[in-house]
Amino acid sequence: MTAAQIEAQIAAHPLGQSAEAQQVLRPKPFDEKEYDRERKAKQRATGRELYIPVPKNIERRLACLADPELLLTTYFQATYFEPFTEDRRDMLRSIWRAAMYGGDQAIAGSRGEGKTTLAMDGAFCLMLAGLTFFPVVIGKNQDASSDELKALRERITLSESFIEDFPEIGIPLQAIGPSTANARLQTVGGKFCGMYLGVKHFAFPKIGSEQLPHWPSGLESVANGQVIGAVGIEGRIRGFKFRSHRPTLALIDDVEDKESVRSDDQIEKIETTIEEDISGMGSSAERISRVYLCTTLNRKCNAYKYTDVKQKPSWNGRRYRKMIKPPDRMDLVEQYIEMRKGRKVDDPDAREAFRFWRDNQNEIERGCVVSNPYSYSKKIHADGEPMELSTCHAYYNRVADVGAKAVATEIDNDPPEETGPVGSGLTAEIVSSRRSGLARRQLPINCTALTAAIDLGKHYCHWVVIAWWNGAGGAVVDYGVVEVLGNREVNKESKGDDIIASEPAIYTSLLNWRDELLNKGYTDGAGNHRRVDFVLVDSGAYTRAAYEFCRQVRGVFHPSKGMNPFHSKTKESKDIIPGSNIYAAKQENEGLWLYHLDSSHWKQWVHERFLTPTFDEQNMLRKGSLSLFDADGRGHSSYSQHIVAEQFVSEFREGKGTKTYWDVRNDNNHYLDATYMAAAASEAMGVKLLGPTVELLAVPKQEKKPASRQHGLPRNPSGWMQRFNKRRGR
Repeated sequence: MTAAQIEAQIAAHPLGQSAEAQQVLRPKPFDEKEYDRERKAKQRATGRELYIPVPKNIERRLACLADPELLLTTYFQATYFEPFTEDRRDMLRSIWRAAMYGGDQAIAGSRGEGKTTLAMDGAFCLMLAGLTFFPVVIGKNQDASSDELKALRERITLSESFIEDFPEIGIPLQAIGPSTANARLQTVGGKFCGMYLGVKHFAFPKIGSEQLPHWPSGLESVANGQVIGAVGIEGRIRGFKFRSHRPTLALIDDVEDKESVRSDDQIEKIETTIEEDISGMGSSAERISRVYLCTTLNRKCNAYKYTDVKQKPSWNGRRYRKMIKPPDRMDLVEQYIEMRKGRKVDDPDAREAFRFWRDNQNEIERGCVVSNPYSYSKKIHADGEPMELSTCHAYYNRVADVGAKAVATEIDNDPPEETGPVGSGLTAEIVSSRRSGLARRQLPINCTALTAAIDLGKHYCHWVVIAWWNGAGGAVVDYGVVEVLGNREVNKESKGDDIIASEPAIYTSLLNWRDELLNKGYTDGAGNHRRVDFVLVDSGAYTRAAYEFCRQVRGVFHPSKGMNPFHSKTKESKDIIPGSNIYAAKQENEGLWLYHLDSSHWKQWVHERFLTPTFDEQNMLRKGSLSLFDADGRGHSSYSQHIVAEQFVSEFREGKGTKTYWDVRNDNNHYLDATYMAAAASEAMGVKLLGPTVELLAVPKQEKKPASRQHGLPRNPSGWMQRFNKRRGR
């Protein structure tokens, strides 16, 4: 039969017009490019297609899905190799309950017990069990949260038993390899899985039962596209979502640190984030459940507040201690602590103390109860013995090394109560020790301003003179007391009448002091003389005496008034000259300018300057410091006691927050008032805390004498004094 006859028979057949028959009768010419394209497409499809085998141990799989503790200890033994303690079990159950029933929960556990890992793995268990679709773990910052998300993925890929029992999760994740971009290309049963790996999200693959026809009937896939998120407490929490999904559970993980809990603003900011931003992360239809895992750092931090059922009752707070009951023989424990603290130079690891504990371990640890009996170092020392023998041993090692307060705070979640107000730490001894090395009335060579102030009293007026240089460095070069004569007999019934009757004698004393002050010999190390540039006179109580004195003598003398609270002025006018924490206001009826001072600011400023060490690394007088002249072998006891008679303190009260105020510890605060007024006068003279770099020598040498002065004022005054002098027509 010829080829034509064969073609005719095929064409006559009922299937002769099919595509297959036509390809036989009239084959297309071979196209190498088309062939190569088809070959590569099949190869790519084969490369991204995953085969998901039947779970190896179905019974174990189902048991673990119902019990998160069993799941973690079964599949992640490298992390959970020790039995669960009661506090860790409670944390895991709290996460579970929040997902099932809603509500909020706060639990404080010991630092170093793996709360972060447990939070991430607990969320993972919920996703596998189908109890939550989109949990979010909120940590201190985004980097830390992203690292934990990455660590979770690594734990999954390294667990062979998990991959065998949960192949629909493990195999796609394991197949990705180093390139996370491969996740979007994976298919199962010809369908894309949709898995996603990012810095903020880890999305499970989505693999339905129809893609697993070889699985036993009734065995459901747990790969349903669930998402776990990770974000920092400072990150963008509102609006946090993945694709079209909003979070269903928030796990707040140790979002405070030692720095943040020192700041009331930071504490309040985190609380606002928890109550407003995190609370609003869920969908509009449902309120998101929140679990706060934390460690207390002090009694005002959020960890302490949220675990206190009185302050936050809806959070069902609980705190766990590591040391539940201390040993009966605390005398032996204290002996051990002293031995460890007093270790010798040739015994840096305190092995002598270790041997004391080892030889008396049963007696030392008698009666001790701890929450986690496995929490101690199992390492072996170079001497062949263990580093630590028990949790009790490790606990008191830490007490010896960092102190009982730190251990009570971070290990037992029982920070000591901060009793009473807390001040800056400035003492009379510190003030007295701040010596400039200059003699009385000796000025530093680069003195840019010499200011004085006097605090008025019925019987005594206290005055101070301070030399300043750029950078707000100051040296008290003189101070003293003016006795007010004639007021011993003044004793009026009312306070107002008594003040009025006392003012004539105070006025006379001011006149005498003025003559003495302007004639004093203030000189630098080269013998150059200088007169006081600017003087503030306290007009708070004895207003008439101060005003009349300043009107009569004029020149460098100006009345002032400390104010608390202080209302600053920023806009200049014909009656106001604004400054920084000081302003001058024209008193039209009195014919003078009154300087209003922020007394709280300037008192704090003086304390801060005395807290600053006097000399820098080059043994030069330090900018920003305040020091006293050498007192010929005598101390500055009285002056120093006045400076610390008031302390700016902060006092924390549980449930009420922190209150700051001036704590008056002694009524003799007159030198403090005079010193802060002289400091405020330096601001008027243009002295700034951050000024140009100027070297200062304790005993300087200078060739040329400064230009002569008129009325005690510098020829070219600095700062806003220039504007003031223009107003006065100078």
